[in-house]
Amino acid sequence: MKNIILSYNMPDMDGVACMYAYSELLNKQEQKTGYFINGEPKKEVKIVCEMFNIKLESEKSISDEDKIILVDTNQPFELNQKIKLNNVIEIIDHHKKSEELDKMPNAKIQIEEVGAAATLVAEKYKLFNYEISRNAAILLYYGIISNTVNLNSKITTERDRKMVEWLEKSCTDISEEKIKEIFEKKSIFENSLREEMEVEYKDPFLKISWSMGQLEVANVDGFLEKEEKKIRKILDEVQSEKNVEYLSINCVDILNGYSIIIAQNKKTEELISDLLNINFSNGKAKANQFLTRKEIVKIVREKYGK
Repeated sequence: MKNIILSYNMPDMDGVACMYAYSELLNKQEQKTGYFINGEPKKEVKIVCEMFNIKLESEKSISDEDKIILVDTNQPFELNQKIKLNNVIEIIDHHKKSEELDKMPNAKIQIEEVGAAATLVAEKYKLFNYEISRNAAILLYYGIISNTVNLNSKITTERDRKMVEWLEKSCTDISEEKIKEIFEKKSIFENSLREEMEVEYKDPFLKISWSMGQLEVANVDGFLEKEEKKIRKILDEVQSEKNVEYLSINCVDILNGYSIIIAQNKKTEELISDLLNINFSNGKAKANQFLTRKEIVKIVREKYGK
């Protein structure tokens, strides 16, 4: 029996960073701990790991006796369905609290409003004054950078900024110069555009049938010149397959600081225009500021939440 750290299926940079680094920390505390990555992680994880020669060593399986720790999620529906929720002993997250937390009665819960769950894990290293490894520091650093769009998102807190500064001091391999390189590589989608859009899932916290995906690219205008037709085709396919009433994609320019939202239909245009006070033309609206999906979701939930 051991502790197994999980995030949601096909985790992003933040989730993988938390799994790796918190596993390391607990092992320093002589708690036998591993982590389990369910599904293929998001592309950015591969980019960072290859750039810094970091090897992820996920557990191959989880036993019924293993104690489960969740990071960057507190939603049962996002987990491997074989997981026994009674075995969950801890949750570290920064998302909205699940209405099903009572299904995990044995969990010690830490859910706090910061830009990245990686910030919460980094704070534990600093609090306990444990030396952090090069790999854990790199992953936590880019977990925060990714989730907060290089500290520009409105969800960024002073705690995120402090941990980024601390991690920079903790590892000489960390540099701001690498951020641009990572973001530029992240903007190349090849055959994975639909997967990267993440537009498949309806928001379970809303009364309306609504889904918004997000793409983070280094030059939105140039990107859309080449890819807009493909994006619209994917939106049409998803609308037909999933029967989503309101459907859109938020395209964030991660280097130049603005967003372009593409709506799948007029109803979606009207809803977003009303909530965000932005105007659509030919199915597109430009926000001259960093505007992430998480920020938009929060606004939508305030009006249409269950």
